[in-house]
Amino acid sequence: MIRMKNSSIKKRVTLYYSLVLILITLLLTGVFLLTASRQVTLVSKDTLMGAVQNSFDDIECKDNIIQVDNDFDAYTKGVTLLIYSEGGTLIKGSTPRDFPSYMPLQNGDYQEFDSGEDIWLIYDLYNTFENGQGIWVRGIYAMDGTLQTLRTIIYVTLVALPLLLLAAILAGRRITNRAFVPVAKITAAANTIGTGQDLSKRLPQGEVKDELYDLSQTLNDMMERLENAFLAEKEFSSDVSHELKTPISVILTECEYTLQQNRSAAEYQESLETIQKQCKRTMSLIQQLLQISRTINRADAIEQETFDLSILCESIVSELSLMAEEKGTTLQCDIAPEISIYADETLLMRMIMNLITNSIKYRREQVDSYVKLTLRRSDNIVITVEDNGIGIKKEDLPNIFNRFYKVDKARTADDGSFGLGLSMVKWIAETHGGSVSAESKFGYGSKFTVVLPLGSSVTERVL
Repeated sequence: MIRMKNSSIKKRVTLYYSLVLILITLLLTGVFLLTASRQVTLVSKDTLMGAVQNSFDDIECKDNIIQVDNDFDAYTKGVTLLIYSEGGTLIKGSTPRDFPSYMPLQNGDYQEFDSGEDIWLIYDLYNTFENGQGIWVRGIYAMDGTLQTLRTIIYVTLVALPLLLLAAILAGRRITNRAFVPVAKITAAANTIGTGQDLSKRLPQGEVKDELYDLSQTLNDMMERLENAFLAEKEFSSDVSHELKTPISVILTECEYTLQQNRSAAEYQESLETIQKQCKRTMSLIQQLLQISRTINRADAIEQETFDLSILCESIVSELSLMAEEKGTTLQCDIAPEISIYADETLLMRMIMNLITNSIKYRREQVDSYVKLTLRRSDNIVITVEDNGIGIKKEDLPNIFNRFYKVDKARTADDGSFGLGLSMVKWIAETHGGSVSAESKFGYGSKFTVVLPLGSSVTERVL
């Protein structure tokens, strides 16, 4: 049993169907031989009975005398016919060699006699004629020819069936080997991908869209997701390294410059302020990365509940109004009442706050700037955040939801932005089965639209 568990699937399949074929062959052979033996016996008895019954056609009673026609055939179809008087005296015919000269007559019954060399099948029939006299007709059928035929059938069966069985097993093994050729190719390709660490390669797919084709397709889809996740992780690590390298380089440069010679108190203070600014920037980046990490780690345990999204939006507007006012921006809202949703309230609050703070941050100076939050419900729940800020260039729009992407790198460096806010917005929207899009005209403002299903449900997304 242990060996069977460690055997390949090809060997196990071949062994299983071979055993099944052997069992079926043995069963069919047994049934065939039993049926053939019975059929041979039945045919012999029918032949014997027919010959005996037909023999009475050549026996008739004329003038109260029983007469046997001259054309009476004492041997027909392998049956020897004997005619006996009512008292058992042989009238016509002769017994075969090695057959006893006399055996009791039994009307309508079959008897068998084994002489040692031959087996005889015997059938007796008695008939009474018009004059009241009776006649016995005995038929004797030699079974040796029939048994020889049966033995020949058995011999041919015992020789031919194993050969046919062997041919079937070999053919089945060949078919199994050919059926598992795609599996070997898939295994070889998977080993190549695994050892070479090249996730861009894909498993081969056959021309026939069978189960192995579906398996290869599923594995290829999985590897594509793994490749995308790996590339995203690689890009993320590279971006984080770059973002951390910049402030650390500034700090080291400032320290080396300051330590080259004695400086005045004002110069020392200026250097310390520069170092402090870069440390705060680094700390801000670390805090945002930790926030992303915590959000992703709790993605499998998102706390969904039914809550009033309208009330949440109103509370966010109330909370951020003072911040907008300090920045010289008016925060407006157009919120439809009593819109409920089944989602994670904390994540949706973070998503909406990110959009609003992002719009406040990129306002236009010396303009009556505004940020407007709109909440509507139709077939879906639609959240829009619109502003008349600096806008986004057309070539930058496709990339604004990528991590660490910055439209205005000079400005984002000054305000401590790392390009993570909008990527978080996209992740939260897609995690709830929704989507986010952006429209913008550079120099005139932007509009962000989040669409969420009414019955929002959490799905796996890679941030």
